[in-house]
Amino acid sequence: MRVLLSKRISLPDVPIGNYLVILLMAVTFALQFVYDGGQQYLNGLVLDRWSFKAIFCYMWLHASVMHAAWNLAVLWIFGRYVCLRIGNVNYPFAYLFVGIVSAVVHIVYDGRPAIGASGAVMGILGMHVVLCFKRFGWLGPWLILVWFLLNLTEGVTGSLPVAFLAHIGGFLGGVALAGALILFRIVKREEILLRASA
Repeated sequence: MRVLLSKRISLPDVPIGNYLVILLMAVTFALQFVYDGGQQYLNGLVLDRWSFKAIFCYMWLHASVMHAAWNLAVLWIFGRYVCLRIGNVNYPFAYLFVGIVSAVVHIVYDGRPAIGASGAVMGILGMHVVLCFKRFGWLGPWLILVWFLLNLTEGVTGSLPVAFLAHIGGFLGGVALAGALILFRIVKREEILLRASA
């Protein structure tokens, strides 16, 4: 009992920023699902042109329950570690940044109407590969990179009606952002911290 009480959880150890992004995404999808099941009010929020509103809003909307559930699950698993590495305040801004990069790449190289958080989520995965390389052992980052290569292949061939180029843009945006954070010594890669504490 004394051991349990001595291990208190401090606020920086809780990925509040990730929980906030997940909550906003879930609430937005619930409102969309309940009040706009036919998706008739989404015209200005669909990513298909240079629109400030669409570039910021598309990453909170989803086409189906499975689409939303997948993105929420990936954020729950991987986003928490990125959030803890860069901080609760920085994390929502990082999510927005990779979502915007994803939107720009999609508009420039694809242009088909798109909604969904997948591009921004891929950005968080890109950050995870750089910042939390050893979190899931040696296999973890390679699985993410294989997933990225599958997206790249589909994006080039264009065989499925999915915004794969948005995924690619988000992932590369996440890698670039994480690299910049390391370069400017704002954060450290997890493996460096693990070596230092060993």
